[in-house]
Amino acid sequence: MELYIRRKRTDWKGETERSYRRDLDTFVDYAAQEEIETLSDLTRWNVGAYTDYLLDQDLARVTVAGRQKTAKTWLKYLESQGLVSLGLHLAIETLKLDEDEETSNQQLDPDDARMLLSFFRESAEWRGTRRHAVLELLWHVGCRSIGLRALDLGDYDPETGDLKFRNRPETDTRLKRGKSHERNVTLSDTPREVLDLYIARERSDIRDEHGRKPLFPTRQGRPVRGTVRGWMYQATQPCLAVECPHGKRRPNCEFVPRDSASKCPSTRPPHAIRRGSITWQRNLGFDAETVASRAGATPDVIRRYYDQPDYADELERRREDTQEIDITEHLHPTDLDEDSD
Repeated sequence: MELYIRRKRTDWKGETERSYRRDLDTFVDYAAQEEIETLSDLTRWNVGAYTDYLLDQDLARVTVAGRQKTAKTWLKYLESQGLVSLGLHLAIETLKLDEDEETSNQQLDPDDARMLLSFFRESAEWRGTRRHAVLELLWHVGCRSIGLRALDLGDYDPETGDLKFRNRPETDTRLKRGKSHERNVTLSDTPREVLDLYIARERSDIRDEHGRKPLFPTRQGRPVRGTVRGWMYQATQPCLAVECPHGKRRPNCEFVPRDSASKCPSTRPPHAIRRGSITWQRNLGFDAETVASRAGATPDVIRRYYDQPDYADELERRREDTQEIDITEHLHPTDLDEDSD
């Protein structure tokens, strides 16, 4: 991969090289997981399975397609050098994206999150429902959907508002990076009150197939990731709180039913809520290390992939440190008189 980047670097702008490195690092992670060590270990079977790995990472479909494309381009280069068998790149079938998926902003904007959560909190009908509680938790923690579905009722302490994320692969709830993503987080007062209300009024006392009690169960037991996505598509429908931005009316909109909510241009899946939450937490002034500890990531990943402030937010983050600087008030040590105290 380094050879490929070095030889192709002259054809790319800086941002493209960073993008290629990021995308190829994902393939490196996949190869490490599958114990693929050399080019001779690559087969159509394990190259094709890279798509399954990407789909399990809670990434936007447009991101999956982009990383598939980068891997295919790299594999074509290897084929041209006679390093792998011809046609190996064909094992990756790139996702077909519609126009909305190619152009949509895969982040729940903090202003939209504020609008939605204010609606849920003030609604006698919706406050404390499952979709409200899940949205509160995803937003205030910034966790992945696989982390949320792994939570048991016993992982929440109503006395302190603390949540425990634990890796339990033997009972089908592995965290993305296993034990390294285990952590405790705490909820602030309002999300905690919402979760308490959900548990008291809405949560069904259902066990999963391993006898565990999911914090957010379905009638069948523990939700699958597609179910969590469906909840969030419904929870982020703007017409719940305000007039439809697309000129439709909620009573007869084809996007309102559960099976069609993902087609609404304004709804967002869990990974978009995670991105928005991480940006919001950074805008609040939390450093990347703190946010990473809560969200289950590394500070470098937070900075590179998830933290997506706009220019105004970026300015506000550094305003306090930079708005008072002045040449006569901030002297370099070499400018000081050697004899001065």
